[in-house]
Amino acid sequence: MSSDESHQHDKEPIILTSPRRLGKGLAVVVVTMAVGAAILIPFFNAMYSHPPPVTQIRTQKPATAQQGGQQQGGATGGAGGGGGAAAPAQPGTTTIAILQGSAVQGSPDYDPDEAQVPMGNKVVWDNQDTVPHTATSGTGPQDADNAKAFDTSIINPGEQSPAVELKGASQGQSIPYHCMIHPFMTGQITVAAAAAGGGGGGASNATTGTATPAAGGGGPTINILEGASVQGSPDYDPDNLTAKKGDQVTVVNQDTVPHTATAGTGPQDPNSAKLFDTSLINPGESATISLAQANPGEVDFYCMVHPYMTGKITVG
Repeated sequence: MSSDESHQHDKEPIILTSPRRLGKGLAVVVVTMAVGAAILIPFFNAMYSHPPPVTQIRTQKPATAQQGGQQQGGATGGAGGGGGAAAPAQPGTTTIAILQGSAVQGSPDYDPDEAQVPMGNKVVWDNQDTVPHTATSGTGPQDADNAKAFDTSIINPGEQSPAVELKGASQGQSIPYHCMIHPFMTGQITVAAAAAGGGGGGASNATTGTATPAAGGGGPTINILEGASVQGSPDYDPDNLTAKKGDQVTVVNQDTVPHTATAGTGPQDPNSAKLFDTSLINPGESATISLAQANPGEVDFYCMVHPYMTGKITVG
C-alpha cells in the first residue's frame, strides 16, 4: 500500500450535522424566543409609556411671543432650557400646560383638559414634562381629520409650542386634540365668546372664582410677583404669610403667565393639593383658598407650573 493510500485510509468522514442535532438546535432557539416573549409582553405597556431617550430629539423652532413661561424676561436666562431671549405672553394668547409625568398613561396630562379659548385667541402649549409631546387636532392618529385644524409638531421638554391660530373656528365649536407620541393623552378646546381686550383668557381658572388684582376683601392676601416664573426671582409676597384657621386667603397673580398656589412641598409630596389648590390663575386674575381645614402650624405651598416657586402660611 502506498503512502498516499495509507493517509487517505486514516481520514475519517466529517459529519457537519445530523437531523437529531438540527432538531435540538431548533428547539433551543424556540424555547429561548418563548422565554423572551413571556418576559417582554407583560411589560410592553410600561415600556410604551416611557419612551427611550432617543425620542428627545431637539428640533429648531421659531421663537414665539409666548415663549416666556419657564424663562421670562430673556436677558436673565435663568430657568427653562431653550436658551435665548423670550418675551412675556402677549394679549390674546391662551396657555395650556403639558404636565410633568404626562407620558405615564392615566396621569394628568393637558391642564386644563377642556380649555375655553376666546374667539380670536391663539393657543400655546407649555411642555413641563421631561419628554417631547405634541398637541394635534383630532381624536387620535386614526381620525380622518387628524392634524387638519392644527399640529404643534414636537414640543421639547421645557419649551413652548408656536402660537396656534384656530382658523375657521366658530363660537361654541369644540375641537378635540391629542399627543401624536402618546395618543392616550387627549384634550379639548371649546371656542368661547371673544374676550374684551383678549388678555390671555381661556385657560380654566380656580374653582373658587376669579377677581381683578386688588386687596382681597379685608382678608390675608398673597401676591404672585411679576417675573416670578424666572427661577431665583422673588415669587410669592409674602413668602411666609401669617393667618388664622378659617381665613380665606386671596392669591393675586401679578405675573404675565399662569401660576397656582398648591398645598405641599412639591409635586412629589403625597399630600400635594389635599389642603388647598387654586388651579391655574391666569395673569391679572386671582383665586381664594380656604384655611378652614388647616391645623395650627406651618403649611407649605408651591406653584404646580413652576415647582421652584414656594412659600409658607403660618396658621395661628
